[in-house]
Amino acid sequence: MTETWRFRDEWMLKAFAGVKGVTPELLEQFRGEKKKYLSHALMDSGVISQDQFIKAAEIVFKAKYLPLGPEKVDKFALSLVPEKICRKYDLVPVKLAESEICVAMLNPADMNAQADVEAITGRRVMPMFSLPREIDACLDQLFSADTVIFDLLSKVDAPDEIMIMGEVKNDESQDSSVTSPVIKLVNSIISQAYRKHSSDIHIEHEEKASHVRIRIDGELKNIMKLPRHIAMGPVVSRIKIMSDLDVANHFRPQDGRTKIRIGTAEVGLRVSTLPTSYGEKVVMRILDQRAAEVPFEKLGFAPEVVAGLDKCMTSTQGILLVTGPTGSGKTTTLYSILNKVKQETTNVVTVEDPIEYKLAGINQVQVNEKQGLNFAAVLRSVLRQDPDIIMVGEIRDHETADIAFQAAMTGHLVLSTLHTNDTISTISRLVDMGVDRFKISPGLLAITAQRLVRKLCPLCREQVPAAEADPEILRALAEHGFEKTYYRAVGCKGCESSGYTGRTSIVELLLIDPKIKELINSGALAEAIAAAGTESGALRTITKDALWHLATGQTDLKEVESCLQLKKAAAQPAEAPAPAAPAPAATAAPAGKPRVMIADDDQIMRMLLKKFMENAGYESVEAVDGEDALTKIAEGPAPDLLVTDINMPRLNGYDLVKGVRGTLGLLDLPVIMLTTENSDKSQELAFQLGADDYVIKPFKGPLVMARITAALRRAGRVK
Repeated sequence: MTETWRFRDEWMLKAFAGVKGVTPELLEQFRGEKKKYLSHALMDSGVISQDQFIKAAEIVFKAKYLPLGPEKVDKFALSLVPEKICRKYDLVPVKLAESEICVAMLNPADMNAQADVEAITGRRVMPMFSLPREIDACLDQLFSADTVIFDLLSKVDAPDEIMIMGEVKNDESQDSSVTSPVIKLVNSIISQAYRKHSSDIHIEHEEKASHVRIRIDGELKNIMKLPRHIAMGPVVSRIKIMSDLDVANHFRPQDGRTKIRIGTAEVGLRVSTLPTSYGEKVVMRILDQRAAEVPFEKLGFAPEVVAGLDKCMTSTQGILLVTGPTGSGKTTTLYSILNKVKQETTNVVTVEDPIEYKLAGINQVQVNEKQGLNFAAVLRSVLRQDPDIIMVGEIRDHETADIAFQAAMTGHLVLSTLHTNDTISTISRLVDMGVDRFKISPGLLAITAQRLVRKLCPLCREQVPAAEADPEILRALAEHGFEKTYYRAVGCKGCESSGYTGRTSIVELLLIDPKIKELINSGALAEAIAAAGTESGALRTITKDALWHLATGQTDLKEVESCLQLKKAAAQPAEAPAPAAPAPAATAAPAGKPRVMIADDDQIMRMLLKKFMENAGYESVEAVDGEDALTKIAEGPAPDLLVTDINMPRLNGYDLVKGVRGTLGLLDLPVIMLTTENSDKSQELAFQLGADDYVIKPFKGPLVMARITAALRRAGRVK
């Protein structure tokens, strides 16, 4: 049996019952032609006029007609109702009031649609009627990729002018989804990351949305939330086009490179894509030439480390190994050393994979495994180029290591990196790679092992009071000859409330003296080499260097804790205060119980809101002002929703939202702002800064709780 075709506005049949010309035969004809809307089919055929239809609809629905267009839609109202709901019920949120939301609907009598909108927005629906084609056209325009992207761009700073070096214009092979707004959006993301001195950009997809994160000083931070269909479609396509990758292939990892000009600076981008369950994840490594031009004196090394490395740099032969995990700053250290040792009278050659930065006055060679140019093959050729100083990007195998040590013993200064955890274990690693001990001991000049830690902001750091200082840390500082003081992060506008600006290196240094050489030749254990180095002063441990950075106020205890190799008994007290402090335990929300933070300097208002929360079954956390709220959210755990007043001392509500969205990167945290101003300007500003809703003071308890529950429901915190 064939199923009867149903119009999207089937309910309009009763409005046209008895109208002249609306016959069963005509209706069957429309069904056979599978007309989408009965109303438009009747108007297009001339059976009824638009005015007749509107009058009939107003009588049936008891709702006024609203001529609909995108310019009549309030963006804040639209933002409260997901596209899925709008298209499911053929409706468009038009205007927002304190307790009501005006909605243009195809079927104003649809109670299910009204109930869903009321649950999502926390406001009573005021239904109006609009023509089906008006609603269709409005939805298509409001939710088009270009419109959404323009809205996103209106909330971020204008991007710097970005030009892709060597990009071919009007290439027919380019993805048609990549339009001018998409290009501006990608440029904005790259521009933001560059201005904030980030090293990487991550575009990651989840079930409901995509996020843009940037790595600043080693920490990933959210900077933008994107609709998933835009991020995994045109945004990824644009990045692929920039880096000359296959736009049509979404099922295999790809790697590419490009060079761009941001303002007057030329910057390299190394792009990697990876297929995931929700789309292609993209990581862009920003290769900023400024990283290769850091003067050796500004690396932040301790005077003892500088003196030891200076001694190595004056040697005419030998090998200096810089070790540490990936991302520990090894390449930056080597480039700084090269910039210091290069002279007109020396021939400096580097062997790298890949060449990330161009160095003036230095010959750089790119390794190419596909053409048989591995490190060992290139290194052999380099030795025939009469070099004085050789830099090998990384020692990966026995052959490369053997040639490097051979060069180090035949009149060349060799610099290289190795992936090991500390200086002593590097010797064992070389032996495991097959390098003979009789080559290691005469060839090695020194070994460093380094880690990167964030530097304290010099504008707001504060000394930890003696009463609050960890006694075991103070004891360790005294034992190593440092002052018994250290500092901690605070946060200010200069560091965007993070408490940190930039990074510095914690370095362990082992100088190869005669005693160490003798122990290496004899195959001594690592413990014996460490003991001899400590006794003679040839080994400056990573613990000592971490304590030096701590005592000089360059970083704090949280950053160097992993570098401190203290006795177990000494390490325990550093963690002891945490269980004793009741605050973290008190703020941990019970499973399944939404946790709402109330930020307001009015104690009575906080008490009132807290009572409403508890009656609704929610847990509440209080903050006396914006600064208190930002600190508590940063310390964690983050609440499920933030309700904040606008006018507060120290940090107002607007700046609090900026901090939550920008500094802390909490783009998914629902925020409701309290305001005494019932003006469009105030509400528009709240929306632009990242608020999800607003409540006008004074308010009614049921109204504010409906608004809070709706925001939690939109965020998926409650059902």
